[in-house]
Amino acid sequence: MIDHTMPIDQIPIGKFSHLTRLSKKALHCYDQKGLLVPVAKDLCSGYRYYAIAQIDRAVRIRALAGLGFSLDEVGTVLDALDRGESAVVAGLMQMRRRAVRQEIDRLHGVERVLSSADPLKELFKMSLTEWTIKEIAPLRVVSTREKGAYAEVTGPMIEKLCREVALPENRNAMVKVTGTVISVCHDGDEIGNDCDVEVALPVAGAVTVSDPAVEVRVLPGCCVLSVLHRGPHENLPLAHRQVRKYLDAHGLHQTGPEREVYLNDPAETAAADLMTEIQYPVGE
Repeated sequence: MIDHTMPIDQIPIGKFSHLTRLSKKALHCYDQKGLLVPVAKDLCSGYRYYAIAQIDRAVRIRALAGLGFSLDEVGTVLDALDRGESAVVAGLMQMRRRAVRQEIDRLHGVERVLSSADPLKELFKMSLTEWTIKEIAPLRVVSTREKGAYAEVTGPMIEKLCREVALPENRNAMVKVTGTVISVCHDGDEIGNDCDVEVALPVAGAVTVSDPAVEVRVLPGCCVLSVLHRGPHENLPLAHRQVRKYLDAHGLHQTGPEREVYLNDPAETAAADLMTEIQYPVGE
């Protein structure tokens, strides 16, 4: 039965759930996140009511979530839409597209492994070539440092450095990126679960930084054992194990934190073709 005492523009949560094809649980979650706040709540029962105008926003939230955006990202997109910032929305969509492309490539890799004659052998397949000992020169970089699981902290740190280099002050000063991303493992376990990681980006020019967690510094030059790894980044721990065995077998001692130099972009390169130079500072 329809409650005729209720304002016509107040839709009960059950009815709103039916109209928008969103579960009540999802609507409660969106309310808590501030994404879709009911226009009214009953003080006694806590029952929620929505406005007709909120249906469009609910549909947008459902559509964006369906594209794989997190709820925080959905909020960012909706805020940009509300402000009419079409360039920001386009950038967010492009970032999501890159993430989808990476996931597609990952799934293609999974399919390839599962379709092989020996999936476990194929899974851990990698190539280590160009073993050499060489001198590397000091390198001026912007860098940031954080503790945590290697695979979880490196991506956000790279994005942080890219944002700093892209500041208007740096564009105006003609700051240039002069090399590829480097990570330095100052401390941590062999499989990367608990690390003190520095990520660095080589630069030239009068660099301005706005984030206190970012600094401009010089990575010291040193003599390193260098080896070229080809394959997924997930297999790099196995490569490091092989490098450490090589150090022991040849009487070499590690004299500083190891580095990884990422020679191509995972967003543009198949995982099997990713190239990483592993560098271990060494002395006899």
